[in-house]
Amino acid sequence: MQLSANLLLNRFDWAQQKTNDIISQYYKNNEAVFYDVGAGENSLATKLGNKTALACSFDLLPFDDNIQQWNIETNFSYDYPAANIVTLLEVVEHLTNPWLCIKNISATMAPGGFLILTTPNPGWSTSRVSLMVKGFLTCFTQSDLDNNHHVFIAWPHILQRLLNDNGFEIIEYVTLDGPTKFFSKDIKLSRFFLQFPARVIKKIIEKTDPTAMGMSYGIIARKID
Repeated sequence: MQLSANLLLNRFDWAQQKTNDIISQYYKNNEAVFYDVGAGENSLATKLGNKTALACSFDLLPFDDNIQQWNIETNFSYDYPAANIVTLLEVVEHLTNPWLCIKNISATMAPGGFLILTTPNPGWSTSRVSLMVKGFLTCFTQSDLDNNHHVFIAWPHILQRLLNDNGFEIIEYVTLDGPTKFFSKDIKLSRFFLQFPARVIKKIIEKTDPTAMGMSYGIIARKID
């Protein structure tokens, strides 16, 4: 799986941009059926609803009545047409049974449909430094386990196998959130002599390995006909 690009976009802006691009390229006259799985506050379906034939939002714990409840470890129980586009943003790392969950999502999709997925980047330069210093990857500490249920570290090659096993082929792989900055608002004068050298190390890592650039990474996969 080859890295396509290092992007400055966050996951929401990237997913919205890619969904718009896919709709424009592959679907006309509001034909596309769109599902947002793990919808959070329902921002994506709200923004894309007027461009689709149907836009549905699902979450394990719905934020409001516009989002429908679905535990993706169980079969899809709604009588909706098959989805042409599914977004799954920062969800896969929470899954206890990722193979079962992706299988259930795949079952809701039309052949040739697109899955747009993001997840924390375990190869992020900050994670690599954290692993060396603290023994844990960023986003996968004890606190992340206890408070956020981050239980599955989606290394890109593992995610590729997960998707391939469930009938998808990956057509795009990008990193998100941009490179490390030498100077930013969170750098503190009291910790400058620790923070700045750490950032130099991160920049060197990113120069050596572009997949280390970005807190999250994104995948576009297509369901094989």
